[in-house]
Amino acid sequence: MIHLTYKDIALISQKRPNQHVAPFPRPHLEAFESPLRTQMVMQHLNRIGLLGELTRVDAPKAKREDILLAHSPYLLDTVELYGDLGSGHLGESAFASAEVYRAGLYAVGGALRASKMVMEETSSHAYSLLRPPGHHASTSNPTGLCFFNNIAIAVKSAIEAGAERVSIIDFDDHFGNGTAEIFYSNPRVQYISIHEYDFENYGTGHYSEIGYGEGIGTNINIPLLDMSPDISYEAAFDRVVVPAIENFRPDVIAVSAGYDSHWADPVGNMDIDSRTFWKIGRTVRDLVDLVSARGSFWVLEGGYNPLGLGFCVEASIRGLAGDACPPLPDQLDRIVHEMLVTQNINILNRVYEMISPHWQ
Repeated sequence: MIHLTYKDIALISQKRPNQHVAPFPRPHLEAFESPLRTQMVMQHLNRIGLLGELTRVDAPKAKREDILLAHSPYLLDTVELYGDLGSGHLGESAFASAEVYRAGLYAVGGALRASKMVMEETSSHAYSLLRPPGHHASTSNPTGLCFFNNIAIAVKSAIEAGAERVSIIDFDDHFGNGTAEIFYSNPRVQYISIHEYDFENYGTGHYSEIGYGEGIGTNINIPLLDMSPDISYEAAFDRVVVPAIENFRPDVIAVSAGYDSHWADPVGNMDIDSRTFWKIGRTVRDLVDLVSARGSFWVLEGGYNPLGLGFCVEASIRGLAGDACPPLPDQLDRIVHEMLVTQNINILNRVYEMISPHWQ
């Protein structure tokens, strides 16, 4: 086990406040993706003294050619145009503001800087704490609060920089359909998504979606039932995520860090707390050692309760550093429904049956 200090973990943020907001008041879903998200995380990390221990890095602004690594020129031009206009409907739950284009370029720039630091091994782990999120943005369509797919662009950049294989872990409450679409037939990128799924009204993110062509077996969906508890997430990592990454043996692990699966989130419908986010951080740290990867880079996705998001990010970082799980105020005892746990185990068994025949 490699010993890490907090200086081995980079936190990438933005100097100038990001004022992109959708033109809606609460309780509209779009209104929860606000500047308060990152502002309150930074305040929390500063208050507990963790901010000063991390390696602080300013996010650069991405260039147009960076966006084109994963997106069509049409998507790039329309986001820029509607930013110039100051408003507009770019896709489902993707509304422009005068700041949207600038904010998007910095969010991509932060993800790229995180990827570069790990690829150049100037940092063992790097965390890009910027918004808006990105994992719903597909090749040509902004959607779901996302305009540019930050992590997809950063992964493409890592491959250009020499990574043979990259594994993406996406633990956002919602399926990262954009990331899945971008890499669906790419054998060099393994995409693993743990998400809430409605088995009564089927949508994308089903476990039978396993990739296409040379990429078959690299798309792994873990669709859990709503209100899934911490124990189901732990089982998902133990039964599917860890063996899948151990088999794929990536050079780098990328993480779409979405915290809207927290029990107090206004947008998600899962039932986990910061203990699970600590466990994910610790597991990623152990996986980096297990497969001899260069490191991991993290990109903020969802997480829309600004009062609790700081606890979640802190827990992930402390897990990455190898520290014990911190006792945090959100770690309340909650009822665990055994039938739900059993149903999720059955789903995990089906995921394993679908995907393991494609492992080497």
